[in-house]
Amino acid sequence: GPPEFDMQDGLSLALSYLEDPSNVPCPHCGPDTIEVVAFLDAQGMEQGTAIPTRPEGDYTVVLYCHNCGRAAALDLSRDDGSGQGREAA
Repeated sequence: GPPEFDMQDGLSLALSYLEDPSNVPCPHCGPDTIEVVAFLDAQGMEQGTAIPTRPEGDYTVVLYCHNCGRAAALDLSRDDGSGQGREAA
């Protein structure tokens, strides 16, 4: 399959997405290649279920680069105060 984004790439994607969700450059290919594929319920993702949702509150955004074929799922959940933060993958 296609190569995967590494942790540094994931951080770059997350920061870019948080700065401007409409303009997320691929860390390998540059701008204008990443598409937001889906918004999924973050808690459902933790349980292995993909439930479409709106990009509000706790959600996971799925990004895909049309140039290099890499994909990323970024968990944009907020910490619930339990100390168990969620990760971007």
